[in-house]
Amino acid sequence: MSNKRARKDKDRIAEDAAGWVARLQSSDATEEDHKQFAEWLALDPAHREAHGMYRRLWGELRDVPIPSDRLKKLARTRRRTAAARATGFAVVAFVFLSMHQIGLLDRLRADHSTSVGEVRMVALEDGTQVDLNTDTAISVSFSEKARRVTVLRGEAFFDVAKNPARPFTVEGGTISAVAVGTRYSVHSATGGFHGDIQVEEGRVDVRTGSERVTVDAGHEATLNAEGKVTVRPADVGSTTAWRTGKLVFSNRPLRDVLATLERYRKGRIFILDEAAAGSRVSGIFDLTDTEEALREIETTLPVTVTRLTGLMVIVRSRTP
Repeated sequence: MSNKRARKDKDRIAEDAAGWVARLQSSDATEEDHKQFAEWLALDPAHREAHGMYRRLWGELRDVPIPSDRLKKLARTRRRTAAARATGFAVVAFVFLSMHQIGLLDRLRADHSTSVGEVRMVALEDGTQVDLNTDTAISVSFSEKARRVTVLRGEAFFDVAKNPARPFTVEGGTISAVAVGTRYSVHSATGGFHGDIQVEEGRVDVRTGSERVTVDAGHEATLNAEGKVTVRPADVGSTTAWRTGKLVFSNRPLRDVLATLERYRKGRIFILDEAAAGSRVSGIFDLTDTEEALREIETTLPVTVTRLTGLMVIVRSRTP
């Protein structure tokens, strides 16, 4: 199954699960609703897992206070028709999915996480050190025979404590890395990005579906839309400089640089024309001060940076 198809199936299951949680929590739920839910639940183990996650989230949110004026509006607009119930279910499902997209669900599932713009190191119980990049969430599952970490979102760098008897596996969406003791980063698949693994030291066994390749130090494995792995040399020290608070670029297109800066700030950066997007950038920026990075870019390149609001930045070619 292709990564694109897998993501669509996962999103569909998530949407269905959120809808069932909302429907069955309603006082309007019928016996037929419960029957159809039981049939849906039995179709696939993934249905049960997704439903359990959204049901736990519903429990987390049930005590969130709602202003009295909003409650009155809800009471006035509430209808017991099937159409109204369907609309309510769709709204709740949309809220759940929106929370998934902004990372709240990932953080609820995570053992360790960072917010936008935060970089932090955590030590695992086996002595492994993990650097979490901006907006990252990981879950940890250790047993006597295996160590497993899932990168739920974002990017993490692992300095793995050696223990041949307990292989260390990191899952990042549809790509995984297995190592006994080494140093490498895993960037999970999100949006249009399909994930990658970069090895700084040692060797990593990279797996995706039925494909399996070995990645040596100084190389990266990337996954394309068809699920194929490509291994090539990489300047791992520069691409993982975020661990020291720096973002390093060497002759990179401005579109790529702005996409990276956007990960460390709230809001969006829009680039309006191809001439600006293709401009080349070399430099070292402080990831904690993306505003200064934007000022430097505007000073050194023929582009104009316009801040429309605190959450929206427009970049375009400078007119003569």
